[in-house]
Amino acid sequence: MSRTARARLVVDNTFATPALSRPLSHGADLVVHSTTKFLCGHADAMGGVVCAAGPLLARLRQYAKIHGSVSSPLDAWLTLRGVRTLALRVRTASANALALARMLARQAKVRAVHYPGLPGAGSHVRTVLRGGFGAMLAFDLRGFAQAARLVRALRGDVPLAPSLGDVATTISHPASSSHAGLSPAERRAAGIGDGLVRVSTGIEETRDILDDFQRALGRV
Repeated sequence: MSRTARARLVVDNTFATPALSRPLSHGADLVVHSTTKFLCGHADAMGGVVCAAGPLLARLRQYAKIHGSVSSPLDAWLTLRGVRTLALRVRTASANALALARMLARQAKVRAVHYPGLPGAGSHVRTVLRGGFGAMLAFDLRGFAQAARLVRALRGDVPLAPSLGDVATTISHPASSSHAGLSPAERRAAGIGDGLVRVSTGIEETRDILDDFQRALGRV
């Protein structure tokens, strides 16, 4: 489609990471990552990268030279440290996310679970993701009040955090944080209800994560 329109195909691969998906191999022109997330993996560095191939890569390098858009030495070092364990972390976190998604799908208080590894996600997902389905999932509770009770019940075990991709499991409530600037109608159009909870699974023992969420749901 992008070729027909003579447009660049740009893919944000932050969630999947190169451990699960290589968009350049599927025809993307540019691939972007927030290195702050899974590539770093320890919530202690900030940065971003743009990946390309061929003549477009040379143009990007020239642009970076002229504008000086480079990471600080410490952030670069911390990110490289994280890249060394990327495959191990993503593999473990993906397995934890799948286990959590399956458990949540069985809970009466959970209205819906959104995770590409569950049945019904579509065969195209398995075409572009290799070795797992990622560490990001979301699920719907019945409104803001239930989501707030869950956040309080998880306090001390699973922290509320604005970012994602850490070795520790974190949650966020998009309607009151990342997407609070949208109107209720705009959030609904984007599939973001007041009861939506986003989870970034870490590399803890799977049983510990499941127990934390089961206990918290019992208090909702």
